[in-house]
Amino acid sequence: MIAALAGFIAVALIGLLRLHGPDRTAREERVQNTRRVELPRLALAVATLAGSFFVQLALITVAARIQRPFPPWFSALPLLPIDDRGPLFGHAPFWSAVAACTLLQTLALFAVYRAGRGRRFGRRARAVVVTGAAAMMLAAFVTPAITSFDMYAYAGSAHAPNAYHPPASAFDGQFGLINRIYGVPIFPSPYGPVWLALARAALSPFHELGAQLHALRLLGAIGLVACVFALRALRFSAAEVSLVALNPALIADFVLDGHNDVTAIALTLWAIALGVRAPAAAVALGVLAGGIKLPFLAIAALATAGARRLTVRVSGALLAVAGGVALSALLGGRDYLLAIRATSRIYGAAIGDPLANGAHAVLALIALAAVGLAVASRRVWPTAGWTFVALAAAFFGWYVAWGLPYAAYERRWLAAFALSLPPLTFLLSTFYAGSALLSVTLVAATVGAPVATYVALRGTRRRA
Repeated sequence: MIAALAGFIAVALIGLLRLHGPDRTAREERVQNTRRVELPRLALAVATLAGSFFVQLALITVAARIQRPFPPWFSALPLLPIDDRGPLFGHAPFWSAVAACTLLQTLALFAVYRAGRGRRFGRRARAVVVTGAAAMMLAAFVTPAITSFDMYAYAGSAHAPNAYHPPASAFDGQFGLINRIYGVPIFPSPYGPVWLALARAALSPFHELGAQLHALRLLGAIGLVACVFALRALRFSAAEVSLVALNPALIADFVLDGHNDVTAIALTLWAIALGVRAPAAAVALGVLAGGIKLPFLAIAALATAGARRLTVRVSGALLAVAGGVALSALLGGRDYLLAIRATSRIYGAAIGDPLANGAHAVLALIALAAVGLAVASRRVWPTAGWTFVALAAAFFGWYVAWGLPYAAYERRWLAAFALSLPPLTFLLSTFYAGSALLSVTLVAATVGAPVATYVALRGTRRRA
């Protein structure tokens, strides 16, 4: 853990070499897209990306079915989780296979970007990207296994009369399986009142636990599509948008495992997209993002950070933060605050390393400093997007995507950020057993990432 945190801090600090001002010009306006995408190259890259993702999903399904120990009641779960409290993938040689899939996915994603960078996407090229993304999302939607229990927590929170103070009794019928996972009562929900309202609205039409879990997957897919359209509204190139639409890490995190973070990410991206033209709407979206998860209030302060006038930037940030706090206090109350504190203590105790907790705090301060710099001067910190993972209480792989709104605000490093998501999510996963190969890989990444960042920054300096 400390090695990974050190690598993130090194990458962030190297980015101080290239602080720069606002870059609000669309890439399409900077590059004359006179040449069409080479369709065969693009189709081959997308097919390779999708195929390796299908293999990864199959490996996850097999691992979930043969994991040891396998409690008898696991067979009753509609989506079979890989239990990260057990020996996990250590019982079977899946780590190297999934690592190979991740490497192939990253290379294929880079090939998609290279095939489309600086080129015009015609109708057929767009159809290839849309078809590939839809196929990957559909495969994730129907996969009978998951790598996180979180969707069961969402269903339990939506089922409880007061998710912040759940009843000391088991749920009825098949929903009692949630209590087998989380006990009686289930954990108090650390999620905001906006998320609880959205989850209840999305799940209320369905009365089967399995149907509700798939509704959460659908909600994740909608959130990811909303992110793609937000990036188009921000006038990113088709090649850059494709990196998000086809990103296997994002599809696995937010469709396969249904993590609710994508809803807050989408709201924040749209807040940034509307920040200059409609600051009031941007602030409202920022408030809603904070109502999904409270730490997103810090990211939502970017909503109006693209405005030219300092008063608009500062007032927008203050209103977004104050509005989100007021909304959470009004709808969540004291129980919500206590639930957040309890969750933070659980994760802090689980890490149990003062040095790691200190490094985590340093990363969080860098993220907050990057937001403050953007609001105060519109200057951006190129590599700060990778520090937003530390705004969460725990250092899980899917939290790396919290940096996507800042990467979109910064603009120049969005492609690099999106390309880093598959390997980072894989290396930070908690459901792989420890091994010498994993340790070597983590050390290599910790050393290699800062070196690659430094080389890339020197290259941009020479081109400038």
